[in-house]
Amino acid sequence: MEKLMALYNIASPSGREGKMAGFIIGELRRMGIPYREDRRGNIYAVKGNRKSYPCVVAHMDEVHRRKTGSYAAHLVADSMIVGYDHKRKRMAGIGADDKNGIWICLKCLEDFKAVKCAFFVQEEVGCIGSGHADMSFFSDCRFVIQCDRKGNGDMVTQINGMRLCSNEFISAVDFQKYGYKPAQGLATDVAALKRNGLEVSCVNLSCGYYEPHTENEYTIMADLYKCYRFVRHIICRHKETSPHMPETERNPFPGYYELFGPAGYGEKSYIRLSKKYKSEFTTKNKTSHENEL
Repeated sequence: MEKLMALYNIASPSGREGKMAGFIIGELRRMGIPYREDRRGNIYAVKGNRKSYPCVVAHMDEVHRRKTGSYAAHLVADSMIVGYDHKRKRMAGIGADDKNGIWICLKCLEDFKAVKCAFFVQEEVGCIGSGHADMSFFSDCRFVIQCDRKGNGDMVTQINGMRLCSNEFISAVDFQKYGYKPAQGLATDVAALKRNGLEVSCVNLSCGYYEPHTENEYTIMADLYKCYRFVRHIICRHKETSPHMPETERNPFPGYYELFGPAGYGEKSYIRLSKKYKSEFTTKNKTSHENEL
């Protein structure tokens, strides 16, 4: 709990993830886990020495830009965490998207003898960190799990029409036992890794945060713990690599920031407005990709 609250009290807006990166590096050093950073600021950690590894990833940035020093996260009734700005006397977003995912990564590094974790910058402004990830890091990964989905029951297996994992992986993880179901999701780091050529199964899991990207964001502790139990289950159950070849993303949409900027917004608005922007963004994305080539 102490570590989770510490994460919530660190400001890490996109492009200014330095304090969060410092906290993560401090934890890795405390645990004696080797790590490295790339020129973008992504952090890659490897614990143990194995032929293959389970891999869990998260992003370090958040959408919130707090302007006062009177913000703090608070535990309510031993079950729920909220943020409150005492100077302005109003709720404040806690950045559980994706600090919950960071917490799960750090827990995995503590609890397992062999695991890989990657922490990406600037997911909220278009998956910039993961879009430029060092893909060699994932060459010996069995699968990749991200915990960056609101709620408590979605196992995202498709993003914008692009499949993330094999049917065999879906069948093997026993998702019903943990109250999860396959779902379609929005752009996040695992989709960027797939576009980069990731050749193993990956999923994005609900991890207990609600009303993301708004000042009313909160975490239900029981749902966060349930997500971690599911992640542990997958890691313990899957000892073999789960191959899955990347495919073309059918309808690549921009992230929340590209549509709305850094103000508060929700997924319903994103889905509604994505239809309006879909054609324009697809054309821009194709042109941009051709220019990169």
